[in-house]
Amino acid sequence: MYDYLQRGALAGAVGGGSYGLYMALVGNPLVEHAEALAHAGHAHEHAHEAAEPLVSEGLMQAISVGSGVALGLLFGVVVFGVVAFLVEPALPDRGGSYLLGLAGFLTVSGVPWLVLPPAAPGVETSLAIVPSRYLYAGLMATGAIACLAAGVTFHRLSGRGNALAGIAGLAVFATIVGAAVIVAPSPIYESVLPASFEALYIGAITVGQLGLWGITAAAHARLKSGQSSSAPRVQPTAAD
Repeated sequence: MYDYLQRGALAGAVGGGSYGLYMALVGNPLVEHAEALAHAGHAHEHAHEAAEPLVSEGLMQAISVGSGVALGLLFGVVVFGVVAFLVEPALPDRGGSYLLGLAGFLTVSGVPWLVLPPAAPGVETSLAIVPSRYLYAGLMATGAIACLAAGVTFHRLSGRGNALAGIAGLAVFATIVGAAVIVAPSPIYESVLPASFEALYIGAITVGQLGLWGITAAAHARLKSGQSSSAPRVQPTAAD
């Protein structure tokens, strides 16, 4: 178990560090620009007053990188450590780390974003903060259940061919997620931002999350293969 947690933590630190750098260089400037657009869009009496930044830009960059590493460590330990330890017998020898990464992305971000997409500053929703948090948590649970059900379906039908098993697994996943999306309340969004900028913001956040999970999965696969290749091999004896 310790080896799994160690690999997950190391892979998460690599992915989280990369994500933190991405947010510092791309995400933070987008947020600042969104805040400026929202401030100008409201056009209230203090719109032209310059606001003093609470922290320096360098400190903000350091906070972004540190937060990314912490987030990567959390995902690495939970998904690539604990979950990998529990489900490894069911994972293929090749690509298992990437399947874990895909399941993690779908659970944490992909499925919840179908109902609650990432909103830039200046975008207001009709759903209150507390209910939206409960809804997001419920959608995360739905994503995890859908991934698990799809995996179980694939293994049960794998004897009939990978193509049929894969289609059946996707169908199970889509059915569970689709039912949850239909039942979940759909909040109304009001924004003073240009639609093109909102699309750019959502795209940037999505790329960041995909990069976080993808780099973490790649690092995990690398660490796993490196440990396997460094394991001592037992030489056959004359008695064998």
